[in-house]
Amino acid sequence: MFISNYRRTDTVSYPGFLLSAVEISDGTGDGVSEVEVSNTIYEDRDSIDGVLLRGHGSDVLEIDGVHRLIRNLVPKHTRVILETIGKHPDVLDDLIGAGYTRDISFVFDQYPVKTQLDSLEVARNGDCGFAVTLILDPSRMTLEDAHDLVYSARDAVQIQLRRPAVEVDKKRYRKNDMMALAKSFREVARDVKIF
Repeated sequence: MFISNYRRTDTVSYPGFLLSAVEISDGTGDGVSEVEVSNTIYEDRDSIDGVLLRGHGSDVLEIDGVHRLIRNLVPKHTRVILETIGKHPDVLDDLIGAGYTRDISFVFDQYPVKTQLDSLEVARNGDCGFAVTLILDPSRMTLEDAHDLVYSARDAVQIQLRRPAVEVDKKRYRKNDMMALAKSFREVARDVKIF
């Protein structure tokens, strides 16, 4: 495992929070110095809201040693937000149970499978703040699928409804469809944003 990218400030991944973002990759490779990242986060600890950890090339929950990395990089009492697709609820449960994180950012680009829905339950039952980002590409997730997720996303701190960065066949959901979906999510979540 190595740090493949580090951004000292990130306000886009989890809107409303000023975070340092650490992207980690599985395996070995040249990357950003763990010591330099740790020192920078320590220096910035009073001016950031937390540290976001995400995987590059694989999900953060699939990378061995993420426990150690959190322990080495993040000063005590600093919020750790894990960005995940949530396919490993057992690993997520271990990280929450051991106190490594209290905040999860789920990113779904298609209707979640059972293990992803289980991860939402793990976060909710672990008293974690969690956000759900839905990448709404018509070729991967229907509006009906997105509406079906309203109950599963209950108690989310934030819901982000995003159009994909690259749209296949230039198809996209209309603004009215996005607004109707947002209205449904506002019944169960504190903050709903459309991007």
